[in-house]
Amino acid sequence: MGNNHYDIAIIGSGPGGYVAAIHAAQRGAKVAIVEKQYLGGTCLNVGCIPSKAMLHVAEVLHQLESVEELGITLPQAPVFSMAKAVVFKDKVVKRMTSGVGVLMKGNNVDVFDGLGTVDDSHTVTVTNQGNTQQFTADKIILATGSVPLMPQMPGIDGTNVMNSDTCWNLPKTPESLICVGGGVIGIELACMFNALGTKVTILEMLPQVLAPVDDEVRKLLVRILGKRGITIVTNARVEGIEDDDKQKKVIATTEKGQQSFNAEYVLMAVSRRANTSGLEHLIEQGLDTDRGRVRVNEKMETNLPGIYAIGDLVHGAGLAHVASTEGEVAASNAVGQEMTMNYDVVPNPIYTFPEIAFIGLTEAQAKEKYPEARTERFPWTAIGKAVAMGETEGFTKIIIGKYGEILGAHIIGPDATNLISEYSVAMRGELTVDEISETIHPHPTLSEGLREAVLAVEGHPIHIPPKQAARAR
Repeated sequence: MGNNHYDIAIIGSGPGGYVAAIHAAQRGAKVAIVEKQYLGGTCLNVGCIPSKAMLHVAEVLHQLESVEELGITLPQAPVFSMAKAVVFKDKVVKRMTSGVGVLMKGNNVDVFDGLGTVDDSHTVTVTNQGNTQQFTADKIILATGSVPLMPQMPGIDGTNVMNSDTCWNLPKTPESLICVGGGVIGIELACMFNALGTKVTILEMLPQVLAPVDDEVRKLLVRILGKRGITIVTNARVEGIEDDDKQKKVIATTEKGQQSFNAEYVLMAVSRRANTSGLEHLIEQGLDTDRGRVRVNEKMETNLPGIYAIGDLVHGAGLAHVASTEGEVAASNAVGQEMTMNYDVVPNPIYTFPEIAFIGLTEAQAKEKYPEARTERFPWTAIGKAVAMGETEGFTKIIIGKYGEILGAHIIGPDATNLISEYSVAMRGELTVDEISETIHPHPTLSEGLREAVLAVEGHPIHIPPKQAARAR
């Protein structure tokens, strides 16, 4: 078979696939990766990276609203150009995706452009504009990712109806937007469009938005978003979308009965589904699936010998950093180095203003599972660096168990998505709160708040009165 045979073939080049390719290649495997659309997958092209680029633009605009109290007077009101912001976003995306190409070349990974189809004989067929190539591999890692879920309903294919993959190249800022879905994707995008000047309404089918988030954290964020003019309607089941003159009309069943909501654009952000395109033969040949996703064990192995699956294709957290870790686990096992996946310590970032990040159990989960668990919080208003930055909304909450172990941590406030890593390392290393409180944290920094939260749960906070700790919000 010569050059047409590889040790490992990877289908999909998102943060799970390309990391798996690098991991395997660095361990001596001859690796091929197949990508049907663009290197970097959804995350780098239409997901994590473009969204964070545009969220950065939106956050800068949001921060400009309060610069006068810093002694900065702008000669005129800021003028936002969606076209220029899109150019900035495209530059960021191009830099990141080009970097993946450089990494593939640097690690001697062969890249095949086109749709990859796989069968249980480990033959990969790559089709690109009518041209076909074939090769075989000893092991195959499926990393085909996910696509936005577009539920079947009237009007969903109409104009000005977009999803989280297609909302990044608008010609101008929408005057108004209805976001269908109040999960992480919907809330992030709603926060972004609101800061860019769009009137936003969120329709969520469940009784609350951001269902996995700690109740106290979620309630604070909902209040903050409400102050900014974002309307949130829960228990709202969308039935259809219609044209209404130059606007879109979304019809929903709510607690008030049937209601209609009008806006220039509709953003569908209800969920994502596994992308099984190219895996049809494997499914026919017995690839085990459950509710549209591929079943795997702790080694990321499917029920078919020598075939692994990772990322959004399998049941899991649906996070890019989790997909990357799953890619490392799959690649290690594929090259004969045993490794298992552990989901016990997974940090969850949410890029709103202020940011949210959490790990482990919520307060409600902890109380149900561990009656002896203790919870405390420490407000950003008591941290000098946060006050100096003018970022005092929110708090750090920590939940500890019987032996001082960390059961969960929740941060809402400045740079929360970075700060959560300290608690991630602590939980992974099974550190107790004593070991955190005895660690010197630099001053003045935001990280001081993480230590102060630990001191508060022990009843010895430094920068708030002890009796205030239980009430700190």
